[in-house]
Amino acid sequence: MIISLNLIILHNYYNLNLSSTIPLRHRQTAKSAALVLCGLTWIARNQAPSTGAVLTFHGLREHGRHAGVLDDSLHLSVRTFRQICEFLAKSYQVIPLSEMVRLNRQGEKLPVRAVAITFDDGYASNHDLGFPVLRELGLPATIFLATGFLDGTHQLWFQEMDLAFQAMGRSGAELAKALAELKNLPDTEMRTEVERAVASTQVSATIPRSMQPMSWDDARALQQSGLIELGGHTHTHPILARCTQKEQAYEIKTCRDRMIAELGRAPSLFAYTNGGPADFTAETQQLLTEHGFDAAFTMMGGRYSARSSSHALPRYGSPETCLETDAMASGAFELLKKWRGGGA
Repeated sequence: MIISLNLIILHNYYNLNLSSTIPLRHRQTAKSAALVLCGLTWIARNQAPSTGAVLTFHGLREHGRHAGVLDDSLHLSVRTFRQICEFLAKSYQVIPLSEMVRLNRQGEKLPVRAVAITFDDGYASNHDLGFPVLRELGLPATIFLATGFLDGTHQLWFQEMDLAFQAMGRSGAELAKALAELKNLPDTEMRTEVERAVASTQVSATIPRSMQPMSWDDARALQQSGLIELGGHTHTHPILARCTQKEQAYEIKTCRDRMIAELGRAPSLFAYTNGGPADFTAETQQLLTEHGFDAAFTMMGGRYSARSSSHALPRYGSPETCLETDAMASGAFELLKKWRGGGA
């Protein structure tokens, strides 16, 4: 009776037109809180024993210290990250992503409440701030590396825009709008626009710590820990569907080859940059298969099960609170959609 009443309240809440003046992040947090407080996360955790959740993070920053970038959404406070990890350790079963892939490929059941932790790009903070937390709690994770970023030959293009916009005195909202527009351009055109923006400003030579890549020595130390797996994330971080097939092959092959050269083993897991449904193609998936990648992950939220397509696997993006983490990891978002008849 109480749960039914709570679901009615939740249904009415989700049908409210939340003010567009409320930031999307705050609306997401509010919806996550509603799912937890009405008991739907508890129901979901006990209704999807054969599915798992893959969570995505990027960089981290010291608690109480600004990331030094306009787009600080990519750099979660390490204190918040610790809270999320402690919550996962208590309420879920965190397993290596490769184990989740193996079990699903072989048609075996996943552990109850299975969750995998991933990071994208290869920031130094993954090693300096994230790994100590993971090691202390005994939680495995996978870091997807943009190899040109670690090589020091290719700064991430969105970071270059961030620095340029800071130099111009532009706002984070203006940067977000510019990045969204650039992501729709063919890769060569996008790079030209980024170069033009950088050339028009006096960008400081000092790169904030939050923007810096880990070293290959850091990557080797993480791999040798036995707790961290390393996967591919292209070489120069383009959106692959905006590249020609030749460019895609170069990005995938170079990423794989650099990882073999530096780490002594070929990566089997891959994460698409940006990761939306229009950010990779059937040709991309075929190239990944040809270059030895067993699985590729998107940024499209959803439950990972044996029925998931091996090279278009779901991942949830960047939870910033324990409430969001619970809503994602439990499957509550999917259960709500099912309960509402497939509505968004």
